[in-house]
Amino acid sequence: MNKPEYVYVAVIAKPPEDVWNALTLPEFTRQYWHRTDVQSDFSVGSPIRFLTESGGVGAEGEILVASRPSELAYTWQFPNNPETKDESPSRVTFKLEPIATGTKLTVIHDRFPTNSRMLELVRPGWPLVIGGLKTLLETGRAVDFTS
Repeated sequence: MNKPEYVYVAVIAKPPEDVWNALTLPEFTRQYWHRTDVQSDFSVGSPIRFLTESGGVGAEGEILVASRPSELAYTWQFPNNPETKDESPSRVTFKLEPIATGTKLTVIHDRFPTNSRMLELVRPGWPLVIGGLKTLLETGRAVDFTS
């Protein structure tokens, strides 16, 4: 039986380097990703955390791939969510492909355990996060669609 995965594709009218920066720098993520600051040195094996405005950990994981500006992958958990804290980590992969109009961004969220509650939580969230990223990069205005 195949394990479920979530795939989302967006075209962003900016080069891959700009998209990479928006995925890896807290001054960008706090504007579109549930007001969280991404924290990592983005070396393979290093931790990654998404810190909330109150300083708590919203999501966390470990860097699996960091190939600037073409691919970024890390494990993913919500450590403080009682519905998912006991699930094994899933994986998030961002593939950034240069195209004539900017970047084709493919988000693959996979490695969910059987009957994953995490999958149900992230499925509606990715379009909002990536929509916010796209809007910020293309217009210069922050729009957090999850507000």
